[in-house]
Amino acid sequence: MHVGDHDPIMLEIPALEQFATSENFDGKKIWFSDTEASKIADTLEDGEPNRERFSWDEKGDEKYNKAKELYDNVGRVFSFDDDDMKEVADNIRRGIDKAKDQGYEY
Repeated sequence: MHVGDHDPIMLEIPALEQFATSENFDGKKIWFSDTEASKIADTLEDGEPNRERFSWDEKGDEKYNKAKELYDNVGRVFSFDDDDMKEVADNIRRGIDKAKDQGYEY
């Protein structure tokens, strides 16, 4: 994982390039915002989203569908039975913290 010289914080997560959008591509590398990267880390740790977690909100269905899509995309790259999931999530969070420490936070 590499930290981009961007403001706001952007992280390169090479293992997840296959489902990044064109908005994430700078012509050379795929970058994820710290918010997107945090959601990916949460997904790696939490596994499949539970619809009931989203039912309290009027936009619950929309939020659930986005969470499910992210889960499905991440699941194409990683096996959710894999013990390395926590390590990858921790690496993502460390990358975000490192970028903040280096002053890339807006």
